[in-house]
Amino acid sequence: MTSLVFSNQKGGVGKSTMAVLFAHWLADKGGASVCVVDLDSQCNCSRSLARFGGAAEAAALFGAEPMLIPAPAPSSITLLKGSKRLADLELAKADAVIPLFRMQITAIAKAYDFVVIDTPPALGLRMSAALIAADSVVCPIELEEYSIDGVTDMLKTIFGVQKRYNPRLRLAGIVANRFNPHSVRQKAALRDLVANYSEYVLP
Repeated sequence: MTSLVFSNQKGGVGKSTMAVLFAHWLADKGGASVCVVDLDSQCNCSRSLARFGGAAEAAALFGAEPMLIPAPAPSSITLLKGSKRLADLELAKADAVIPLFRMQITAIAKAYDFVVIDTPPALGLRMSAALIAADSVVCPIELEEYSIDGVTDMLKTIFGVQKRYNPRLRLAGIVANRFNPHSVRQKAALRDLVANYSEYVLP
């Protein structure tokens, strides 16, 4: 079972873009069947992968009824699309809906080679559910001061979930995204990031 979350508590860092590109890479280069779950009500991932989607919505994964999982195909992507309904889930009782989501993701992961989950840019029920259900998490960041400051909070969230709810969750790494090698400020931020989190930063 291999399920991977792209997550950060800050928006605009490239989570959706990386989720889409990674799903394409798995399918095109690896010949894998990939299910992409869009948990962001902004639906950026769903717009990029619209041709792979049907009627199935990611919001249904939090329901009590078992979801009819679309049949996977090798070298192909299946999208469980985002919708505005996802935002309403933040008001749901976490202890009621998160176990349902985890169970559904486990079932999907048995049917597909990979499950890729895109999360909203804020800590809440949906991000927590994704981390509790997944095997691994990738944390993309921008090399700006406010983004670097948020890394500590994100790591606390990840390791907190790992300790309390999901011991198999692994931090696959921090990805320094949108790096401009001509920017003195960004080069300084990258040095700071590596100095403080060298064991987590992907080369």
